[in-house]
Parts: sequence; C-alpha cells; structure tokens
Amino acid sequence: MRSRYSAYALGLIDYLRRTTLPAQQSLLDLEAISAWSLGSTWLGLTVEDSTPVPGDPNHAYVTFTARWREGEHEHSHRERSAFVAHGGNWYFIDPTVDLKVGRNDSCPCASGLKFKKCCAAYM
Repeated sequence: MRSRYSAYALGLIDYLRRTTLPAQQSLLDLEAISAWSLGSTWLGLTVEDSTPVPGDPNHAYVTFTARWREGEHEHSHRERSAFVAHGGNWYFIDPTVDLKVGRNDSCPCASGLKFKKCCAAYM
C-alpha cells in the first residue's frame, strides 16, 4: 500500500495500473487517476493494519488512512483494501472497477480457481 500511495504522490500512473489486478487494468480511468494524482498535494499515509486472510496466503487486507489537499481543502480517506498475490506480485483488487465475471468462471487473478472460490468475496 505504501508503494501505491507513493505512486499517487509522484504521479506514477503506470505503476498504479500495473499494481492493480491485471483483469481490471484496462478498465481503469487513467486520465481521472492522473488528474487527481497531479492535482493533489499528498500529506501522508497511515497504515493501520495489514492482515493476511486466515487459511488463504494469497489474499490480504490493508487498512489505511490517506491524507491529501485539493486547493484549499484537506481530505482524508480510510479504507480496507483487498490484495491478491499472483506470480510473486501483490495486486490491488479495485472494488470500484466492475468486472464482468460469473461466479463459476475462472478467477481473473489467474489462480486457476473458480471466481466464487477465490476473489469474489473481495470485490
């Protein structure tokens, strides 16, 4: 999560795309992400907790609070984000990106499992 926050602060939009679940990458609004990233002054990140999912070493949650300023206004956002590991990398599962995947389809994280047995609970 710290690396993704740093990417927002530095305007590294390609990094944000690459660290999002591969099946969601083409669905991201990169122009909007870039505008928000570059139009904000990033004030800090507090990672409150990182918790592996019990019995599932390929999924984890990170709870954080991010702070930023847009113009005259300061904002903060607290979130519990889900991540999945695949191929030695961790990917953010973006709950705002609607994937068209059925419960019995192969999971978009490429785990080889059905979606309902893998990432469905994290979206």
